[in-house]
Amino acid sequence: LYIYLFKCKEECEIVKDKMTCYLLHSIDQLLPSATKERIDFIPHYDTLVKSGIYEYYASEGQNPLPFALAELIDNSLSATSQNTGVRRIQLKLLFDDTQGKPAIVVIDNGRGMSSKQLNNWAVYRLSKFTRHGDMESDHSAYVRPPAVHHSLNSDISYFGVGGKQAVFFIGQSARMISKPAGSQDVHELVLSKEDFEKKEKNKESVYSSYIRNRKLCDSSHIVNDDERFLHNLITEEEDKKCFTAVVITGVQPDHVHYLKNNFHLWIRQLAHIYHYYIHGSKGNEINLPKKEGRPFSNIDIEISMFEKGKTPKIMNLREIKDDMQTLYISTAADSFEFKANVEGDGIVEGIIRYHPFLYEKETYPEDPCFPSKEEDDEADCFAVERGARGKRPIFECFWNGRLIPYTTVEEFEWCAAPKKRGPTPIECYKRISGVLFTNDKFQVSTNKLTFMDLEIRLKDKNTIFTRIVNGQAQRMKIDREFASWLKECHEKYDKQIKFSHFKGLITRPEVSSKRMQRPWATYSAIEWDGKTYKVEQLVKSIKTVPIYHGSIQNFFLYGDHDGDVYAPGGFVQLALEPQALYDEIMVIPIHKLDRSASDTALKRYIEEEMARLPDKLSVTWPEGDELLPDETKLAGSTIGALKVEILNKKGEPMQKLPGSRHGGSKKLLVELKVILDSPTGNKEIISHISQHGNKWPFWFKKMENINKLGAYTLKLQVVLNESNADIYAGRSLPSKTFKFNIIEGKPQKFSIGLLDPPFRVGLPFSIPLDVQDEFGHSTYLREDIVPNLEASGLTLHYEEVERGPNCAIKGITACGLVNSLQGKNFSLKITLPGLKEESQVLKIKLLPGPPCKLEVQPNSDILKTENGVAFPFHVKVLDKAGNLTAQPKLIVHCKFSGAPDLPVYTVDCSSTGSNILTGNVLHVQNIKKEQIINAKIEILSCKNVPPLEKTIKILPSSRVAKLQIFSVEGEKAIHIKHQDEINWIAGDVMQNLIFQMYDEGEREIKITPTLAEKIKVNWTPTIDREQLLNGFLPDVKVPTSVNDLRYNEVTFHDEHVSLGSGFTVRPLPDDPKHIKCRIKGSDKLQMCETLQSQIEVMITDQHGNHIRNLTSSCVTSLGISGNDLDKSSLKIVWQEDTQTICVTGIRFKTCPPGIKELCFAWHEFSHFVRLNLVGGPPAKLLLIDWTDLEEPVPVINGKELHKPLILQVCDQWNNPSSESNVRINLLKASSVKITPSNLLLKTDENGRANFGIVTIHAPRGEHVMQFKALYNRNTLYCPVIKLNVLPDPEKPICLNVKYDKDAIFIAGSTFPDFMVSVISEANNIIVNVNPGRICMKMWEGQRTTKFHKIILKCCFFYFRDKMVPEKVGTYSIQFLFAIDKTNALNSEQVCFLKNIMQIIFPLTVFWGSSLLCCVWLLLCASHPLTDDYVTGFVLETLSPKDASESSKNSEVKRLEPFLCRSHEATALTLTAASGNFIICQNCYCH
Repeated sequence: LYIYLFKCKEECEIVKDKMTCYLLHSIDQLLPSATKERIDFIPHYDTLVKSGIYEYYASEGQNPLPFALAELIDNSLSATSQNTGVRRIQLKLLFDDTQGKPAIVVIDNGRGMSSKQLNNWAVYRLSKFTRHGDMESDHSAYVRPPAVHHSLNSDISYFGVGGKQAVFFIGQSARMISKPAGSQDVHELVLSKEDFEKKEKNKESVYSSYIRNRKLCDSSHIVNDDERFLHNLITEEEDKKCFTAVVITGVQPDHVHYLKNNFHLWIRQLAHIYHYYIHGSKGNEINLPKKEGRPFSNIDIEISMFEKGKTPKIMNLREIKDDMQTLYISTAADSFEFKANVEGDGIVEGIIRYHPFLYEKETYPEDPCFPSKEEDDEADCFAVERGARGKRPIFECFWNGRLIPYTTVEEFEWCAAPKKRGPTPIECYKRISGVLFTNDKFQVSTNKLTFMDLEIRLKDKNTIFTRIVNGQAQRMKIDREFASWLKECHEKYDKQIKFSHFKGLITRPEVSSKRMQRPWATYSAIEWDGKTYKVEQLVKSIKTVPIYHGSIQNFFLYGDHDGDVYAPGGFVQLALEPQALYDEIMVIPIHKLDRSASDTALKRYIEEEMARLPDKLSVTWPEGDELLPDETKLAGSTIGALKVEILNKKGEPMQKLPGSRHGGSKKLLVELKVILDSPTGNKEIISHISQHGNKWPFWFKKMENINKLGAYTLKLQVVLNESNADIYAGRSLPSKTFKFNIIEGKPQKFSIGLLDPPFRVGLPFSIPLDVQDEFGHSTYLREDIVPNLEASGLTLHYEEVERGPNCAIKGITACGLVNSLQGKNFSLKITLPGLKEESQVLKIKLLPGPPCKLEVQPNSDILKTENGVAFPFHVKVLDKAGNLTAQPKLIVHCKFSGAPDLPVYTVDCSSTGSNILTGNVLHVQNIKKEQIINAKIEILSCKNVPPLEKTIKILPSSRVAKLQIFSVEGEKAIHIKHQDEINWIAGDVMQNLIFQMYDEGEREIKITPTLAEKIKVNWTPTIDREQLLNGFLPDVKVPTSVNDLRYNEVTFHDEHVSLGSGFTVRPLPDDPKHIKCRIKGSDKLQMCETLQSQIEVMITDQHGNHIRNLTSSCVTSLGISGNDLDKSSLKIVWQEDTQTICVTGIRFKTCPPGIKELCFAWHEFSHFVRLNLVGGPPAKLLLIDWTDLEEPVPVINGKELHKPLILQVCDQWNNPSSESNVRINLLKASSVKITPSNLLLKTDENGRANFGIVTIHAPRGEHVMQFKALYNRNTLYCPVIKLNVLPDPEKPICLNVKYDKDAIFIAGSTFPDFMVSVISEANNIIVNVNPGRICMKMWEGQRTTKFHKIILKCCFFYFRDKMVPEKVGTYSIQFLFAIDKTNALNSEQVCFLKNIMQIIFPLTVFWGSSLLCCVWLLLCASHPLTDDYVTGFVLETLSPKDASESSKNSEVKRLEPFLCRSHEATALTLTAASGNFIICQNCYCH
């Protein structure tokens, strides 16, 4: 009750107003009213862990692992769909076992996930459509992306299933690491099979976990060595604004083997799946240059694999050139685009590509992973039947731009090959490939392997196909458009002329149509009309304005071609000749070449044009200051004005190129450049362009601003007016150059260069000087200038002055007091007499100099100290001027001599220059009196500092130096040495242990309370301090086991010494006290068989220790007894090696099986052993609980026996045998059927086989069956079972129907009563039958009418008041009884041919003009008179006066329809014995 109330207290919110809470005394207590009990039915975690095993399957030899990896890339594509920059997705395979176990990592730079979104990801089957409904804090309500071309909307992470299925198909654990934009934390979630199993074992909630929120780059929680690669992965998180990483561990070994050995295969499959996301809606047009602004050019999917000792394999999917879509696109000559509108907003965009036949081979690509393997001698006949495409379907299917690999569409009716040959060859239909792009209105499987309904909906009769041309739908029949397009492709691409010597693919931006700018194949030769044209051949055009003369540069053929090809036409690229004059390239169609032009006429034309080109320059200096070649000038010198003229080969000045028929003449300019030459690259200083005027030539002004030092080049170059090009038609225009040098001027000032601190007392240093001219150029210091140095408080002098390019005052030394280790600031004045600016002041800090001597306190030469005490020295390190100094690695050493094992003192003075030099205690072994030692103090790293020596006197110490243990026996004390081993009786106590302590002078030390506190023993936690003061140790308890060696130790610890003395106690066995028996093997033996196992007898003491000092004579004292024991083969043997007694040959006489107890006795000691005696080998087969088998067993056919059939194998003494796996089968007649039908079983571990309660199906009468067993080639039979099979009085077998068989069925009347009864197998009427299971059916042809109105009387069912149909015809009636939901009984059919209804019409019949008789017509319906219902008349002939009375003798005649002329309606013809009468149905004329 307390627990229940506590639970209610925690969950008080569930108990609401107007609710009743019951407190029960017991769970079975009677409730006053109905209650509701809440239950949970959470799916097993295998739903998640094993989902991928059942979802991913192989098809057509494809391993499904790449498609599982694609699920993870789908998530990354969706996550990066909003990226404005590069959408980077990385798939890393970490197979380096030095970094942990194999792992697969998928990383993207997408928007990341918050902790709530990460929680939603973990929910199985939480799709994006349902998240907004119940995950309010997620803010991830699904918004359908706008429609785009080919549905490339990245909306492919869809169902909330694929990612989890994929990770658990690949491995055993998934670690999700994500950081959304704007978040400071990284969210981390781990899902693993091991965690699920642990939670289930601990009865915890399996579907719950924790999300770790951590800092960036924090990997402190990774402690498992199998995942140490995560440290590097987490380190890479730095500077990432948002990302998501999926880490899969526990990767299946088969997957690792496949990924390593088939690297190119599966990345090619990934490139195929995401082809249009990687390359855009037009695909990978590899023969064209990369386009700007492609919508998917920013998607970067990189695959990398890392293995131990191997170079990492890194591949970008954009670099793969052999995926199937790239092969389809690259080999296609033309394409046919179409669109399909499917009911329900479904849209499919399609492309059909044509792959032409190029004379010797088909261009339809083969799959590199599955190449064709036809034999060469069968290739010809196979190609006709197989075609270019073979048996592959036409269309691959993409959903939202992503390949669905296991779904293809064979063809559509409008693009299938016709049954009859038409204008287009049949083989052309085998040269097409296709792609279908669907939107998300079509269902795909959750693993995105197959479409659910694509082909069915596409081939629906309501689907509309339209052709798309330039993005516009064409309102024409698509089958005609396709046939026309295919014919055009055949005529255009399958009939080519030869292009040879392929050079490559280019883009032609000069083509006006962007679509036609690429790709263009370039060739060096063609064969046309029996003539060969090659590159560099001179040709002439025809039918062009103007006529072109030129040399062939290239032949162009549109399309992605490679090697020699055939085509209907192309273009030729011409370089107009002479190229030096025109420098133009023209492209004309090949058919506009003049095939009649001669080489002689073409060369003569070129020579006449070449003489008109410019040849050289003329340069003069009208105003002086001429620049001579290779002249040297000072900085700032003047270069005079220049006059330039352009001359041709005839020496004539010219201002422009000669006129041209191809676009007019071009003006010439002269460009002047002054270039500074330097090793790092030439630099342009001056640049001017001059043009020729009407009244002046080319002219340049003087130059006075050249003051930079170096080598210069003045260059005059003729250039073109518009482009400033100095090359025309591949030939350089005239130019002229002048080389000269600029050097520095006289010194005018100086500056101090970069110093090299620190500056220390007594150490030389240098001061660099930069001496400059008036432009700031460094120059040399004159010999007459002597530097002067001054500084207050310092003595300064220098060694030399370097006056070269690197001017400096070298060897400067300073000496003076600086007062601290940090040094002192000084002002240093430098003067260079004779310069315009002669003085500079320099601030320097002077530090203490290097060590020069040592100072040690105390300064006495002889010192005293006690043995075992450390001696301190105070040391100082001084420089040359007496300043306290310090430097790195300034270690002062003190070495002691005069005794062995003395310590060495060291102290670091690197930071302070002084310190206390001390160390371990000075301890001299076995000292009895004072001893002299020497101390040498020195700095090993400073050999120039002289060492100091001190003399020290060591006095003996009075502290504890030795500890000894003694064992007192009577008046004698025995010394127990350290590490001694003492033998003692197991379980006994060692007493009278004492100890003593001595100082260094071997004097015994009296034990004081202070010393006693420092004494410890390891064999007891409590010590009597009073006994310790008297020198007694606690008693030692010897272990009871001889295998338990116990080490005992006494220790003394103080601040100066640590002493110890110990010994080992080895227990010895006591006197014999017990015996022990052990069965070495199984304790089970069969009846009258010998026990296979040995029984080992051991003699032990009171503690159970094995006594090993016995002899073989002890065997005679062992006795064995037991009920029914057979001692005839009993053997008792002494085993010397183990010191045990071995007993064999135990067996029992014939007796009841069970547990048998044996008594083993040795002297007065005994021990009992129990053995399991079981039955012997199987010899009989018995039925359990079937006693009286002489009489037949009654059983109703189809019912179960009254008890189960259980078989037991027994030995020859009727004891149950426990032999398992004995085969038992049932022997019976073929007419007897048994349910269940398993007629063969094997015995269990108890020797039984349970066939259970069986159902018998057999004919009425007696039958027999018997069980048979086979054991060791012997057949065992059980008693025969006799069965008396009786019929089932409750099993229906037929229906009995009774009715008035003489009744007449008249239309509109009621049927006679039908009495139906159900007859059983025992030929009796079944009483308790549900009336609702019996019905009546009536039909004419295929129509059926059911009647369920039943009246039940005395086990009979009556069908009454059922209406006869109004329509005349043949009908059948049948009754049905439903035995169960699937089985029913039908009665025999009741058939009746006609049903008649009397409607009498009076009719007066005339023959000519005489009244013959009055006729009464009996018509067959109450409807208007029509031929659908009327099948016959009853004709009665009456006299006129008896016309109102009916004649008893009537005659039935057959009516035949005819056409009434007045009403154009169908009439009836009455054929009688006296003639024919015609009756119209509308006017009743006749």
